[in-house]
Amino acid sequence: MPINDLASGDDRRRVVEQVELVREDHGAERVAWDSELPEDFHYLYDPDVLLVRSTDRARVDEVLDVLNGTGEFDGTVTDADLPLDDSGRDPLPIVRVLLPGRVDGNPRRVPLALDALDARGVNDTQVVATPNHWVHLCGPGNTRLCPASEPSETGLDKPWPGVASDPGLGGGVRVSVVDSGWHAPAGQPLGPTPWLEDVDGDDEQNVALLRPYAGHGTFIAGVVRCLAPGTTVYVERFLTGTGAMLETDMVAQLRQALAREPHLINLSAGAVTRRNHPLLSFEAFWEQDLSQTPNCLLVAAAGNDATAAPLWPAAFDWALGVGSLDRDGHVSRFSNHGPSADVYALGRNLVNAYPDGTYVCHETPDTGDVRVFDRGMARWSGTSFAAPVVVGLIAAEPGADADVFAARDAVLARAGTAIDPLGSPVPALFPPYS
Repeated sequence: MPINDLASGDDRRRVVEQVELVREDHGAERVAWDSELPEDFHYLYDPDVLLVRSTDRARVDEVLDVLNGTGEFDGTVTDADLPLDDSGRDPLPIVRVLLPGRVDGNPRRVPLALDALDARGVNDTQVVATPNHWVHLCGPGNTRLCPASEPSETGLDKPWPGVASDPGLGGGVRVSVVDSGWHAPAGQPLGPTPWLEDVDGDDEQNVALLRPYAGHGTFIAGVVRCLAPGTTVYVERFLTGTGAMLETDMVAQLRQALAREPHLINLSAGAVTRRNHPLLSFEAFWEQDLSQTPNCLLVAAAGNDATAAPLWPAAFDWALGVGSLDRDGHVSRFSNHGPSADVYALGRNLVNAYPDGTYVCHETPDTGDVRVFDRGMARWSGTSFAAPVVVGLIAAEPGADADVFAARDAVLARAGTAIDPLGSPVPALFPPYS
């Protein structure tokens, strides 16, 4: 069953609202979907370009020859290098193929161009041409382009999961949270969230009226620090106000994050893709950068669409994908399962650091609800927050700074067994954690 066959009612309205937020933030002309109606989309993409592997120039020329030979475009299909990023690393082996308008005026240039390439067998032995997908917090899918819930007020004055009793856990381990940026007031030692003292990051630039996804990265950093108080955490800011970014831009940010030599990268974002193919930019990032970086593990959220369809990058075998558990140990109803979830951890109703301010809900059925945050914390749900639980557990493992993969294996060896929605036994890290 296509994953969007599951969407109905409030879910369909929520999808439209989320897509419109992305279009408002990035420009309607830059965000397209692969279906007639936005609520039925499988993936979002840049409507002007394809991404093509450039390791073999002959394959790029083949793509150009096929597309120019169709006679369907009102100009010449050409290629261009990716913009240089600030990582100082060699360019990724990918080019952009620039698509002019179609003779018939059909705006679906990217899907139709890829259909033409598929018909000629260009992608048969290796996927060399894909869309440039929009990647989003916890990943697009049939119901949610976002966390499983919007943040809620909490009456608690302590985080959940709580702060580990040993302040040295995670000492020497560096964690990069590639996300929405850092809310610096959360790190005040005499404030309501002192476990975040000495955390640093790119300023999230919050104001009194909180935008969608404000505090997302700070909340994640708080979860890591509760389980591994001794870790060095840096919160990168790559996301805009709607939590979305093109895959090529996100990979550029990940490449910059490697300059900090992290042992663990938390990425609570992802994408569902055309024909469920892997994200081409992330494949290139792995092959050229991450696989050549010693002692660095990417941990990714599995997504909140209650589907077994792969969410990338969590579904890569080189990433550790994390699904969500409820407090009673059951797999959360919203959690993705299957290839995107290698392990499950607590992801519902976590409590941690959040900016003070006023938040107006953007999603059905709570659209227009006003939530006032004045305690420095919030309650939030989603695989976004299950991922940093696992990051924190790995960071807290003795010797993680020397061998993060051995630490990962030690944590996974302690996993119990839950049952996923397909009735399959899956590894689960049950609370409590401290």
